[in-house]
Amino acid sequence: MISMSYQPKVALVHDDFMQSGGAENLFAAFVEIFPEAPIYTSLVNYSKVPTLIESKKIKTSFMQKIPFKNFLYKSLLPFYPLAFESFDLSGYDLVISSTTRFSKAVITKPKTVHICYINSTPRFIWDQNAKGNYLNLPTRFLLKKYFAWLLRWDKAASTRVDHYIANSKNVAEKVLKNYAQEADIVYPFADLDFYRPTKIHNWQLKNQNYYLIVTRLTKWKKVDLAIKAIAATNFNLKIIGDGPEKKRLQKVASEKVEFVGKASKQELRSYLQNAKGLIVTQEEDFGIATVEAQACGIAVIAFARGGQKEIIKDKETGVFFEKQQVETLVDAITMASNVKWSILACRKNALKFSKENFIKSIQQVVSKYEKQS
Repeated sequence: MISMSYQPKVALVHDDFMQSGGAENLFAAFVEIFPEAPIYTSLVNYSKVPTLIESKKIKTSFMQKIPFKNFLYKSLLPFYPLAFESFDLSGYDLVISSTTRFSKAVITKPKTVHICYINSTPRFIWDQNAKGNYLNLPTRFLLKKYFAWLLRWDKAASTRVDHYIANSKNVAEKVLKNYAQEADIVYPFADLDFYRPTKIHNWQLKNQNYYLIVTRLTKWKKVDLAIKAIAATNFNLKIIGDGPEKKRLQKVASEKVEFVGKASKQELRSYLQNAKGLIVTQEEDFGIATVEAQACGIAVIAFARGGQKEIIKDKETGVFFEKQQVETLVDAITMASNVKWSILACRKNALKFSKENFIKSIQQVVSKYEKQS
């Protein structure tokens, strides 16, 4: 529990628990810091809740009563703003929201300190190029007025936060640009005790001479770039992840590409430990897979934008490519394959992204702002 001169009444807020991912695992650390705090969220699929979080602590919005919500949650976009505005948080001294979308919109009393840990500003609102990757043209046309309103609403809702904590310098810049607010920076963490170099390789995997991609298969991730690039090299490619783009990507992939699909944590570690390296083709807000790869002692080939610029040490623990073009990525793969990367250097680079560092930094920032109130 965070050490303060008195114990404030704390509430935690999260966007939803409809997918299992890095944001949910990171939120579980806030639950560890504030074990007595109730958790407010829009929707819950209880099978997706991290095991460290007790389901009885979770308080849901009216959206939880919507039939077939587990299948329709992405189509319920218009309800999310109202869901978070409907919570009564008037009895709390401190509210901590964790968001990539809407949980920052909760309404608090003037005496309440609202701190938001922000993983990203909503791409489908603020990034016109990204919007095309989320919605087809007819849908964007039909919802044009709604998205114009949603942008204005998100901007207004952002002012309800007293203090932002961004997960990277990259996101802090977006908070400043979109919300005109400064943000502290506290990097996310990886499970460094679990993700570590192997002492004995799985030679059945190791001999397959492959690079690895770990991502959700959506259009904006640009996985097809790696599929096309790998065809021009002597290497293979394994893709861990699933998503709406899978069938299209399978059609353009050669026999050198294997779609692994979803992988367990243990399987993912083995694939990382035995890969020649990880390839990141998109701009990530941070990129926890990059940290996990470095923790396993392998190099990362990454697009030179976004959070990965804050993780990888260029030419020491990985290489960057400047343009999302096949030829540029081929050159980067060729360059990386000719380097004998230091397992120790990659591992050491990941150690700063520990859970201990995350919790300590969050406690310091929260304590600072609590004392200022």
